[in-house]
Amino acid sequence: MSFYSVLLVDDEPEIREGIIQKIDWNRYGFEIIGSAENGKDALELAEQKRPDVVMTDVMMPFMDGLELGERLMETMPSVKLILFSGADDFEYVQKALKIKAVEYVLKPIDAVEFSHTLEKLKLLLDGEYEEKRNIELLRQHYFDSIPVLREQFLLGLLDGRIQKEQLEKNTELGQIDKEAWGYTTGLLRLEPNQEERTDKFFLNKDEALLPTTLKQLADQILAEYGRCVTCYYGDMVGVIVSLQQPQDIYRFVTGMDQVCKEMERVYGLKVTAGVGKACHSPMELRYAKKEAQTALSYRVSLGAGQAIYLGDVEPEKNALLQFQGYDETMLVGAIKLGKEEDIKDQVKYIYDKLKENTLSAEQLQVYLIEVKVSFIKLLQYYDMKAELLFPSQEELYSAQELPSLQAIYDWLMEKCLKLSALIKESRSSTQSAITTKAKEYVLENFFNDKLSVDYMSQILHVSPSYFSTLFRQTVGTNF
Repeated sequence: MSFYSVLLVDDEPEIREGIIQKIDWNRYGFEIIGSAENGKDALELAEQKRPDVVMTDVMMPFMDGLELGERLMETMPSVKLILFSGADDFEYVQKALKIKAVEYVLKPIDAVEFSHTLEKLKLLLDGEYEEKRNIELLRQHYFDSIPVLREQFLLGLLDGRIQKEQLEKNTELGQIDKEAWGYTTGLLRLEPNQEERTDKFFLNKDEALLPTTLKQLADQILAEYGRCVTCYYGDMVGVIVSLQQPQDIYRFVTGMDQVCKEMERVYGLKVTAGVGKACHSPMELRYAKKEAQTALSYRVSLGAGQAIYLGDVEPEKNALLQFQGYDETMLVGAIKLGKEEDIKDQVKYIYDKLKENTLSAEQLQVYLIEVKVSFIKLLQYYDMKAELLFPSQEELYSAQELPSLQAIYDWLMEKCLKLSALIKESRSSTQSAITTKAKEYVLENFFNDKLSVDYMSQILHVSPSYFSTLFRQTVGTNF
């Protein structure tokens, strides 16, 4: 049988021991997992042990029970708080209610009366845990939330807020075909100043219905033109399509054009569509979205009310291949935080991309200069000299001339792995400096009664949670 955990807080040891001994905690479904003599210690202990119940005296030094309750409600809102006090003070009771304490108990604690409190508390916790465990309710809630979750996920993809791990977990939710040859984005934009036409179909002049109408029409028509999924993107409708082969993008453009024509035919409303070029990863859809926005800008010269594909009006991507956007973000992220295999995967991805695009020697040099500039920025960010990665002035300042793509791959792999090692060494040194400074400060200010995790984190200009975790990992004990 599992018990609900209780953390007991009182500044008087004999009272703490008395409460622990006089109550048969297991009988009522509880167990004491720890005790503390003041609110500060209790807060740190609660963060470690995550109790179900915190039972605390109101009057204590350093941090009283009311302040402890307030802090717990901020960080652990599900914890149940029981306050006890020797003062039958109405103001205390009001404050206890304000911080959502489940009970206010007067000292001395009567074991019989308190057993009734524990019985009620167990029923409350049982009910909450049963609700959390109710898989059918959770499943129904999930299914009800799918449209909203899908909308948020697709918006995140278009805005570049989705991480690679999130993408891998949610491709099915977002209806993205992860085995597709490529992907692109289309944007459907209702042309402004069409009030007269709107009044004809929307008698209440409810323009809020327009995007919904456009989205429904797009869903119906585009189902015939590929694996498409739509979402609201501001006052436009965004479309993401999974392409099975290169020529599918033209089929998709035809479908988008059909949506524009049908919207004008049925509702008399002019809609323009912008379509970005194909990309090879859903993580690059934010760039396809920007291209779709650029394509929309061509409606001024080409005319509104049709689908405009950027590939028809701007040069091919091959001639403009640059180390920026997705490539730079993913490689730099792997260097800063990834494992060696993550770095190797990203370098291989760039190598494959260079191999796929036929670039001149000059274009490859420009690309490698951009890579080098990104590396130098990263070194500067960590306050390291460029010479650590580029020992010679010639390598640092000259355009890179490598004889083959394999040589580029080898050079890039070597520099990425070395830069990652330099950053890890720098970060380790910084973390060690923080804990050393903290220990020195304590030795010099041991009798300062303000000493705490929060106070120390302010001195060091880091967050309390980061400092607490870092100190424990580095020193081997809590601060």
